[in-house]
Amino acid sequence: MANRFEVLKHSGYLLLAKLFVRLASVPFLVYVASSLGPSMFGVFAFVLATVEIVSSIGDFGLSRYGTRVMVREEKDHARFAGILLSMQLATSLLLAGTGIAVVLFSAPESPKLQVLLLGLVAVILSAFTYTTETVFAATHHFSASALLTVIGRLIYLAAGFAVLGLGYSVVAVMWAFVGSIAIESLVRMIYTATRVTRFSFSFTLGEVRHVARGTLPFAVTSIASLVYFRADTIVIGIVRGDLDVGIYGAAYSFFSFFMWLPIVINKVLLPDLTAHYRDDPKEAELTTWYWYRAMAVAGVAIAFTMTVLARPIIATLMPDTYADSIIVLQILMWTIPTLMMVSTGFQSLTVCDREKTGAHTSVISAALIVALDVALIPHYGPRGAAVAMVITTALWEVMTHWLLVKYVLAPRHGLLSVFSMPVLGGGCMALVALAVSGYGPFASLAAGLSVYAAVVLMLRFLERR
Repeated sequence: MANRFEVLKHSGYLLLAKLFVRLASVPFLVYVASSLGPSMFGVFAFVLATVEIVSSIGDFGLSRYGTRVMVREEKDHARFAGILLSMQLATSLLLAGTGIAVVLFSAPESPKLQVLLLGLVAVILSAFTYTTETVFAATHHFSASALLTVIGRLIYLAAGFAVLGLGYSVVAVMWAFVGSIAIESLVRMIYTATRVTRFSFSFTLGEVRHVARGTLPFAVTSIASLVYFRADTIVIGIVRGDLDVGIYGAAYSFFSFFMWLPIVINKVLLPDLTAHYRDDPKEAELTTWYWYRAMAVAGVAIAFTMTVLARPIIATLMPDTYADSIIVLQILMWTIPTLMMVSTGFQSLTVCDREKTGAHTSVISAALIVALDVALIPHYGPRGAAVAMVITTALWEVMTHWLLVKYVLAPRHGLLSVFSMPVLGGGCMALVALAVSGYGPFASLAAGLSVYAAVVLMLRFLERR
């Protein structure tokens, strides 16, 4: 039976690949922001946010549901893969077609028009990526999935750097994005059909309806989560304009790696955690508690690190026009501790068939952040969006924790037991960092993290005693 360390090892290839993809994108986005300037980078960031939301709606929760079903039922993968591909294509084509009609009707100015249309083409291609990713994860073809993920992103980054270096516009960057997805999708489909499982389309309409009903909670959660993460960019674009989108997008470029960190970790752990819960629910509870609290401890250290380094990083890598991005990044980073816990908690609810309850909290959180965005962004711009995310993520974590204690964890695992280590350690870390702040940010960072690690280890030792 897999323990908590073997679960991570089994998914390590894909985990590292996805983290590499996110990390490698940061310098590229910084280069794009510096090359295009805040306004044109705002157009690019706005379209990417739109593509992510529409693609997530097109997925309709099929990826999560499909992974769980294929892990539990190890037969007839070919037919289920055919159902997934058909449904992914149908929803993506419907949404992309609707989006194209809306874009043409609203007729935004060039180059936003061309970039939006190219983005909607990417939505259609995402159906192939989502389907093959699900099949790879469920059948434990992690190394193949990892390799294809990295190759696709490297093609995009190489083409993007090239077109910007040659002086081309944001439209050419978007062409590079779409082209890389097309190549990756083609290779993924060929590999899946020849090495993993064929796609059988000998299924009935009743089977499709059954899958559609099963995916509904996952679809609600996926859509709500993407609205939660990307609605701020859309609202800023509508209310404040492309310049403020560029300022916010620059901060988000650094934040996004850490934002996706828990999502990527928990997504690649889902297949083994599902099998783990099936084999030994009691051990699965202990594993959940271990990872849940570990995310809180790691999240505080990550948030503190980027809060200290935000100013020197942005000041060094980006033009002075992005100075306002510093405070935005510093605020955004304090969503990371609770966000890492929310992500782990939702995956735990999924493996024990409580995804509907998780969907409720996702919808509430998405509605809340949109309301806060609408209230704060007109007056405070990108800073208001960052504050809205911090507040909403904290409330999301409270709801998630209540559900975990109700359905997964033992009652003794209350909020106090979760936050004792990170709060006490974080307080000591902040005091020490302030005391040595006169010696520069790197001295503050080193001293603060050292004290934080010492306090956490001491509390862990006392807990074991």
